[in-house]
Parts: sequence; structure tokens; C-alpha cells
Amino acid sequence: MMSIHPHFLWTDLFKKNKQSQKTVANNLKENILFCTLSQSELKYLSAIVYERIYQVNEPIFQQNDRGLGMYLITKGQIAIKTKTRRGEVLVTVLTEDSFFGEIALVDPGNLRTASAVAIERSVVIGFFKPDLIEILERKPAMGVKILFQLSTVLGRRLQETTEKITQMNRAKNHPSESKKAPLKADS
Repeated sequence: MMSIHPHFLWTDLFKKNKQSQKTVANNLKENILFCTLSQSELKYLSAIVYERIYQVNEPIFQQNDRGLGMYLITKGQIAIKTKTRRGEVLVTVLTEDSFFGEIALVDPGNLRTASAVAIERSVVIGFFKPDLIEILERKPAMGVKILFQLSTVLGRRLQETTEKITQMNRAKNHPSESKKAPLKADS
């Protein structure tokens, strides 16, 4: 029987690890903003987006910073926090395949309404407003696809926010009803 040296690497050299083989284009294709793009459009987009690693507790942006673009999480967790008179409040924790900061792509004077901080070592893809403008100028059909998807997302988030505010006001004005129908938790 042949023994294998503990440092023998050949067995792992050609083994494909699907997670590590996932390309930027694959990550983009799985995102709602870019899912309608063709393979050649995804390849083009992959060449202009920025991938970056953030370490634990490293801020991605701070509340009231000028918004320059959006971020797609490919690995890790990002905390979205906001400062209030009572201190810092955790709004949500976003994980792999989530994205945030997309309003910066369309709002000319956008100031961040919250801070984003890596909870663990995280890999994110940044897509910035100048990139979107370049796409609109060089590949207008591709830009329209992205803007259409972006408007769908923003509309859906506005609708969800309106529903939550309505539920909160209903609970505040009619406390007995809030006991009957608790607010739906985010998933």
C-alpha cells in the first residue's frame, strides 16, 4: 500500500471548488439589477466594476457621506446602522447576494442615510455612478436594462417602506389592533 505524503498537493490541484470558481460575472448575473443582461454585457460590466475585501469592523461608507454607488455582497456580512439622538441603531444585517446603496446611482445629491460596516471579512462588488453613465453613453440598450431593473427595485422598496410605516402608525394609533396582528418581521 502506498502512503501519501501529508504535503502532497496534486490531488487538490485540479479539483474544482464551485464557490471559489464563481466569477464576478456569475455574481452579477444572480443580482436582480443585472439578471437581464446578456453574457457579453455581463463580461463588459465585469471589467468595469470593482471587487474589494473589507475586514471586520471596516466601514464601507458612513452616514451622511456622499453616495457614489452601490455594493453587492459576494461573501460575508454587512451591518447597516443609523445614528439617532439615542445612539447608533442596527437597521439590518445583509448577507451574500444582498446589495445596498443603489439610490446613489440615480440621486444626484445623495447623502447616505445610514452607515455600512463589515461584520466579518467580506467581499463586495462596487458599481458606481460614473460606471452607469459610461454604460448609458457607450451601450444604451444595456444601460436601459439596468435602469429598468433599478426602478423596479426602488419601486418595490418604496412600497414595502410605505406598508411598514402604515403598520407602525396603525399600531401606534390603535394599540389593541397591534396585539391581534403583530408586525411582519423582515426575512
